[in-house]
Amino acid sequence: MIDYSQIQLQENISLSDSEIKKIEEGQKKLAKLIPTILAFCTLFTMAIPIFCIESFSKFKYYDYILFAAGGLALFGFAYLISFLVTGYDRRNWKKDKIHGKNKLISIIINRDKTKYGEYLTFAGKSKNDKIRLEVDPEVYARYQKGTKVEITYLKYGKKLLSIWEL
Repeated sequence: MIDYSQIQLQENISLSDSEIKKIEEGQKKLAKLIPTILAFCTLFTMAIPIFCIESFSKFKYYDYILFAAGGLALFGFAYLISFLVTGYDRRNWKKDKIHGKNKLISIIINRDKTKYGEYLTFAGKSKNDKIRLEVDPEVYARYQKGTKVEITYLKYGKKLLSIWEL
């Protein structure tokens, strides 16, 4: 049984300049890397039909133009989707930058592993309040269910900044 009187939550703690810089650098690296990955994947996807279609050498010049336009359309669609996803992350980061980080002294109530990552769930201030955050594999392996911890996290971005066992 969880004693909710022991759970403490401090909200809207200002982020330090080094934390802000570190998170923004990580976002910029990802933003620079996405177009390169998408271009490589698009070229690879376009290369498959080139090698599989035997009559590809019999195409006229307008067929090549249409093929290239299809590749650009594929790249554009994938870039649009990545822009929307990274835009969502940027909006969450702006909210986190304004509101700051949260500090929580709580108990780990659940651990779950998916194909996308490892997650720890922490008890919130009220009975049905839960905070689920993605963690690194070494953090996931170190902390077991029922461990009392102190965590610092970003509320909107759902990013764990630090964790200590109490």
